[in-house]
Formats: sequence, C-alpha cells, structure tokens
Amino acid sequence: MSSLDPYYVRHEEVINHLAEAAEQVPQDKVMWKPSEKSLSWLPLIHHTSIHRGVVLNLLKDEPFDCPGCYFEPSNYAKSGAESAQIMRKTWEDLKSFLKSQPDDYAKTVIEKSPWTGKPVTVEQIAWWLYEESVHHRGQAWVYARMNGLIPPTIWGTEDLK
Repeated sequence: MSSLDPYYVRHEEVINHLAEAAEQVPQDKVMWKPSEKSLSWLPLIHHTSIHRGVVLNLLKDEPFDCPGCYFEPSNYAKSGAESAQIMRKTWEDLKSFLKSQPDDYAKTVIEKSPWTGKPVTVEQIAWWLYEESVHHRGQAWVYARMNGLIPPTIWGTEDLK
C-alpha cells in the first residue's frame, strides 16, 4: 500500500467536481470574471490542469516552462468541455505515473520546488496539488453562483434551490 492511496481517492473526487464545473461554464461566459484583478472563469478552473502537467514533467525530470506556461494562451482550453477532458486526462496521467512508482516514491525529495524553491517530497507536492484544486473548486462555485448556476453537488446539500 502506498502512502498516496488516500490522496488518489480524495483528489480524484475534486477533479471530477472541477470537470463537472468546467462543463457548466456557458461558452459566452468563459472569460467572465467578477473583477479586473480576478482570473477569468474557465482559466481559473483550467489552470489546475496546467499545474498537474508541470508537476508530472518535474517528477519525470522533463523540461517545463514555469511560470511561463501559465501565461501562454495556447495552454488554456477554449471551452468547458475541452477543459473537462484535459482535466481528466492530466489527472489520469499524473495518477498513472505515481502508481507506477515504488511504494516509497512518495518520500522522494525534490530538491528545488518551482513554487517554493525549497526541498519538498513527492507526497507534499501531491497534497499541495489537492489543496490547490480544492481552493479553485471553491472559487469556481462562487463564480457559478454569481452567474445564476447551481454548481455540482459535493456533500449532497448544495442542490437546495
């Protein structure tokens, strides 16, 4: 059993919620944002996929452009359906890679995190990805409500109208 097993379950739930939320974004609202300083609706959701891609490249010791990848328009989905598809794929790619590693891989230290510049373990990076996805799920739910949509149910009570 891997120490990442609970992570796989919890993060997959959030990925599914985010993908469902992306599919809800009306095409005419893809670039909507509540204020000038906010991220636009679909990029807010979609950039969690970019993070997973950066982390996967980091773990595979493959090149990546961070933070440049966040500012390249071609890295962003053009529709909610495309974003949901990419989101699910980047999750499956990351999860498959992590599961293909030895059980103690989670304790591997990455000497220089692109976000903190400090040493972190694979497990710490994985849980950071989870926390970041949960954070943006909350923002996406607020955006949906601000636009009169009912976001996907998380705990079974959000569908109250």
